[in-house]
Amino acid sequence: MHTTVATPTAFPAPGVFAVSQRVTLLCATPGASIHYTTDGSTPTAASPAFDPYQLPVLEAINDGDLGTTSAYTIKALALKPGMGASDVATFSYTIERRAKDAYVSQEIAAGVHMILDYDDTKMYLLLGSERAMLIDAGLGTGNLRAYVEPLLGGRPLDVVITHGHPDHIAAMGQFQDRYNVYMNHRDLPLVQRFVEHMGYQIDLEQIEDLREGARFDLGDRSFTVYEVPGHSPGCVVLLDEASGLLIAGDAVGSNRPTITDSLWMQMPGMSPIDEFLSALQVFRAKVGGAIKQIVGGHNDLPIYGETYLDNLQQAAQLLVDHGEDVLVPSLRPTDAWQVVVGDRLTDPNWAAINVSKGRCLSAPPQQIAALSNLQLRHAALQPGFHPSQLAYTAEADAAATSATIVATVMSSRYHSLLVNGVPATSGAGYQAPLVGPRTTFEIAVTAPDASTTCVYTLVVAKPG
Repeated sequence: MHTTVATPTAFPAPGVFAVSQRVTLLCATPGASIHYTTDGSTPTAASPAFDPYQLPVLEAINDGDLGTTSAYTIKALALKPGMGASDVATFSYTIERRAKDAYVSQEIAAGVHMILDYDDTKMYLLLGSERAMLIDAGLGTGNLRAYVEPLLGGRPLDVVITHGHPDHIAAMGQFQDRYNVYMNHRDLPLVQRFVEHMGYQIDLEQIEDLREGARFDLGDRSFTVYEVPGHSPGCVVLLDEASGLLIAGDAVGSNRPTITDSLWMQMPGMSPIDEFLSALQVFRAKVGGAIKQIVGGHNDLPIYGETYLDNLQQAAQLLVDHGEDVLVPSLRPTDAWQVVVGDRLTDPNWAAINVSKGRCLSAPPQQIAALSNLQLRHAALQPGFHPSQLAYTAEADAAATSATIVATVMSSRYHSLLVNGVPATSGAGYQAPLVGPRTTFEIAVTAPDASTTCVYTLVVAKPG
């Protein structure tokens, strides 16, 4: 008698969900094919074969503005030549879609309320001992202000928008006649576009510019703003250094495993991945490993800060080093591609970046000759580092006799790194003498092709 193929299983397990889900079918028998139906009929060998890059989608669709409940049944059969067919597995799902004007919330930590709109877009209401802060304004059409104000307990409120995409700004105009609303002005063109095309009621002149270094003091906790452009030109994140909580919007993406989330970088106007890798490295160098948890615009649960960021940075580095050879089809949307680190089915800190082929890097990998970060220990660069900015200045202490330069090369496959003609190691401190009131350093990077070179200049001055 033939051995029987293992019965298929499904991820996520059957249950009730609020938004669309993508279902992964699995079989413990190596080499087995899985055939399935979504109409409740019994699958056969002629039924569609499961494709891990084209997942069955359980759609959540509103009835106009009203909520809906939809039931789905997937049946699956696993087959392998020379073995008996598996039992037929049945997986039943219910999608309970909220009305477009509905909001729900939960307190995920002391004084941290996660508010969800009908599409499960996340907003965060932070209640301090003296002030409150609302981060982002969702996609919903309801009265968010009326939902938030009873939770304030009389505290003054500031509203912070992490970036200008439509699922983060819809209700921000509701707050502008009474509260200060902040957003990085680099994203004003995005907001203008959605005001024009989606009818959002937002006064662009009443949006206060939000830049790196701004602080929001809530009394018993405070948050510092950092700019991490990429997903949009004006993406910001907010860090509570005391607790290690980072509220990141979409700046570092999301990794929900069933909706198959990622860092979306595939749309026009988003940064090349080499520029994003630099922005991520620069940000992480500034905060020095202080991030313990990340909450963002779409994750259902916090993710472990440094581990997830390590995986995200590794994903970006793979693409910079090896180009489109590391890409696989994106699971959502299916017309994009992505680079993935970790197993989304088993690793809570897996990371993926969506890109569009042909425009995801600023140059072919062999020709990337750039730094992704440049630091001078114990002194700040002017202006702040960006890989396309080639000239910098810094001021050292009057008594300093040497400077330690840390130059990180964009490509880990770089041919050479020279500081004033002397070989240096990417990411390692290079100590050089300071001679006179001004010392000039030339930092030359040669790409993997051994011929493309870029030279950065750093002038270190001493007062007096």
